[in-house]
Amino acid sequence: MNSRIVMAIDLDRCWGCRTCEVACKQELALAAGPRPMRVMETGARLLDGALHRDFIPTLCQHCDRPACLAACPVEAIVREADGTIQIQPETCNGCGACVTVCPFGVIEADGYEGVPVKCTLCKARREGGAVPSCAQHCIGRVMTLIDEDRFEQWRQGRYAWKTGRIAYVSDKWTGLGQALNDPQ
Repeated sequence: MNSRIVMAIDLDRCWGCRTCEVACKQELALAAGPRPMRVMETGARLLDGALHRDFIPTLCQHCDRPACLAACPVEAIVREADGTIQIQPETCNGCGACVTVCPFGVIEADGYEGVPVKCTLCKARREGGAVPSCAQHCIGRVMTLIDEDRFEQWRQGRYAWKTGRIAYVSDKWTGLGQALNDPQ
């Protein structure tokens, strides 16, 4: 896969079933403890005069300027050609520097091997032609894996926030960014 990818997460479609969390843990064969995918819940807020709750799937953002990559003393964290950030377990010394510096708190010590655990956007599945497990098993079809060059067209004027390979989109969350038709 030579093109850079984006996992677009439609916040308006997520209702908090947490199927993505289970799919991720099963795909990575994780026991209790680390959760590379977490669905966060917001408190109630007023939206168009009605109370509303939101759920936000949270995972490694595969940042454009990853603090984890810069902090790794043994260069066990690398950027792949598709833009994703991956940990090379055979090189990792388990120091935990990446866990400490991650601004999103989504890299966790696994408690067994010493190698930190994070979302890989299911690298092995993608190399085999499949979509990430969280996207495949999501009942609400919240997640879409697309080529970065098509992202702006795909979002079609919706509000968006993107910091790396993960983009959150919504029609309701105006704070996410600016719609394409917004003159600012």
